[in-house]
Amino acid sequence: MSDSAMDPNVISDCYIRSLDSSINFVKNVPDDAWGNDTPCSDWDVKAVVNHIVYENVWMIALFSGRTIAEVGNEFEGDLVGDDPAGVYTRTANDVKAILAEPDAMTRTCQISSGPVSGADYAKELFLDTLIHGWDIAVGSNQDAMLDEYLVKMCMPLGQEIADNEAYRSAFKTPTKRSTSNPQTHLLGLLGRNG
Repeated sequence: MSDSAMDPNVISDCYIRSLDSSINFVKNVPDDAWGNDTPCSDWDVKAVVNHIVYENVWMIALFSGRTIAEVGNEFEGDLVGDDPAGVYTRTANDVKAILAEPDAMTRTCQISSGPVSGADYAKELFLDTLIHGWDIAVGSNQDAMLDEYLVKMCMPLGQEIADNEAYRSAFKTPTKRSTSNPQTHLLGLLGRNG
């Protein structure tokens, strides 16, 4: 994503806060809900957690200077085993530790589309972490209300995805509804009925 309107420190703060939000949702998944369906139609609750753990470990690797070629298939498969909440919390806290480093947002990360700044990569991960936290909450029958500030800060990123076919391929087609609720609007931009 190329929107440069967000200050790097704001991006870092939003990403940390979205990690905290998702940690809360993951910790509160009931034992009998890991196999529940989620708004991500191909994934149950555990699979969504595995996906964001996958994003966490990739972030840690790429922010630490590793390349995609060096990582290879290291992070493929089931990363969470029998402890999805514990593994998610540990990897999310490792991400937060990297984000607390003073130069994190100015580092160069070699992602699949080429080199990007840590700030640009973190923006993408902020959105994904926030929205997948909502997916987990919905799938496990929790109160899925997101932080209003994070919704507001994520809105331009969601709009950028909805407006760009290349970005949108990772999400469902935006839903067209008239709503004054910011969270519902954001979720609709990403093809979710919130």
